[in-house]
Amino acid sequence: MKKGNRYRRQGNVKILEKALSIKDALFSRLAVRRGAKRLRRIFLLLLLIIPICYGIFRAVTYTIEKAYSLSIEHVDYASSRGFITKEHVMQMLGIEGAINMATLDASGMEAALTSNPCIESAHIRAELPDTLSIEVEERIPIVYVEMENAADRGQRRKLFMDPRGYLFPVMPEYHAKVMELPVWYLNASDVKDFKPGTRIDEELYRPITELVSALNTYQLTQIPSVREIFRSKSWKIVLTLEGGISVIMQVYGIYEQVDRLHMILEHARATGKKISGINVVPVLNPTATFIEPELNKEEDTDDKKDKGKNKPVRRR
Repeated sequence: MKKGNRYRRQGNVKILEKALSIKDALFSRLAVRRGAKRLRRIFLLLLLIIPICYGIFRAVTYTIEKAYSLSIEHVDYASSRGFITKEHVMQMLGIEGAINMATLDASGMEAALTSNPCIESAHIRAELPDTLSIEVEERIPIVYVEMENAADRGQRRKLFMDPRGYLFPVMPEYHAKVMELPVWYLNASDVKDFKPGTRIDEELYRPITELVSALNTYQLTQIPSVREIFRSKSWKIVLTLEGGISVIMQVYGIYEQVDRLHMILEHARATGKKISGINVVPVLNPTATFIEPELNKEEDTDDKKDKGKNKPVRRR
C-alpha cells in the first residue's frame, strides 16, 4: 500500500508557501508546475474558442456578402382586376435591370404605387433566393363623373368613381375594358373640388352604387345600358337609357324600382310598343309613356295621289 505524504496536503502546502520568500515562492518547483498547468489549460481553451469564433465570423461575413451579392432575377406580379399590367408597374417603380435584395426598399416601392390614384393598395416583398413579389389592387370604376355645368363653361372633364365614392383619373391604357360606363352629372354643390383623390359624400354616391349593382343583375337584352344619370333633386334620380328612354326613380328602394323597370320593358317588348318615358317610383302603378306608331309614309303618299286624281280640273 502506497503511503501518502502528509506534508503535501493542500492546506499544509499553502502554509509552507507563505513561509517562503517571494523569490522562492515564485520560482519554486511547485509554483512552476502550477503555472505550467494553468498555461496548458488556457492554451487548450484558446485552441477550442478560436476556431469557434473564427467560424462564427466567417459565417456572418459570408451571409452579409451573399446578401449583398443577391440580385432579383424574377418578378411575380398579380393584379386584382387586370387593369394595370406588369409593364406599367415596372415603369412606375423605375425598375430597370437587376435589383439588389439587400438594398430593396419594399415600403418605399409600395408608397410609390399607391401614390397613383388608380391603385387602391399594393404589397411588395422579396422572396429568397431571387424573386420579387408584387400584388396590386386597382380601384374599380363604376361610373364616369362630370360636372353638369362644365359644358356651359367649356371645362368638360370626366373622372371615374369607385364604389366608395373615390374619384380617380380615366386612363385609357388601364381601363380599355371598362370605357362604356354611364355618366353621372354632379351639381355644383355636390363637391367642393372636382379632382382625383376627392371623395363624394356617402349620401350622394350610395344610391348610384346601388343603382349600378341592381342594373348589373340584368342582361343588356333585358334592361338597356344607362347613358346618363341626373340627380336634379335630393330624392330624385333621372336615367337616360340607350335609345333615349327616360326613367324617373327615387333614391330609396333602388332594387325594387329596377325590378319594376324590367317588368315594364318586358311588357313593352311583348306588346310591340315603344316607350319614351317611365316612372318607376309608384309601387302599385308605375307609369309609362308610349310612342304612337307613325303612319306608313308610302301609304300616306299613295292616298294623297289618289285624292289628287279625283279632284275636278278647273278650266280657264
